[in-house]
Formats: sequence, C-alpha cells, structure tokens
Amino acid sequence: MSYVDPNTVLSPKGSIKDLEVICNGGENSWSLARMKWDDSPVIAMRWNGGSSNGRPSIGNPSSRGYLTWFVVPDNVGEAIESMLKPALDLPNSKQNHQEATYEESQI
Repeated sequence: MSYVDPNTVLSPKGSIKDLEVICNGGENSWSLARMKWDDSPVIAMRWNGGSSNGRPSIGNPSSRGYLTWFVVPDNVGEAIESMLKPALDLPNSKQNHQEATYEESQI
C-alpha cells in the first residue's frame, strides 16, 4: 500500500467526526484537516505516504496499522490556518485550493 487519500483516514472511528480536508499535497506530501475530535473542533495533520526509494509508505501517523491524524495544539492550528487562508480563498475548485495551498507553503 502507498499513498492514501486523506479523506479516507477516519481512525479512531470513535473520535473523528465531520472530517474536512482543507489542504492535500498529494502523494509524498502532507495534508491538513478540520474535524471534530471527541466532539471538539481541531486542526490535524498527517503525512500522506507514497513511494520513497521504491518502498511504499502508508503515511504517518498510524497506529497498529490504522491510519490516523496528528491533532495540533489550538494555537498552532490557528497559525497554520491563518498562514494558508489566502490560498484557501482562491476562486477555484477545492482541489485547486489544496494544490495551491501546498505550493505556496513550499516558499
């Protein structure tokens, strides 16, 4: 298994609700999402996985083989969203928002 669409990362099932991926850099990159974690709104991140040196990766973090998210502290999540907000507001499709956000974040 290699790259996994972050929209399908829903573990642990009892903790994640209302997942909204707001930045998806694609294979061999990272994603950012808004969600409710145990009914509290949070920002979370993960490495999407892919192929590196010919070896497939399911991404990071994972727990016991299940793909998961890393919930960032509130102030860090607010800073990340604030930094990415101009790219998220572009008048393009959501996928273009995600790609533009990733590209701008590489500067």
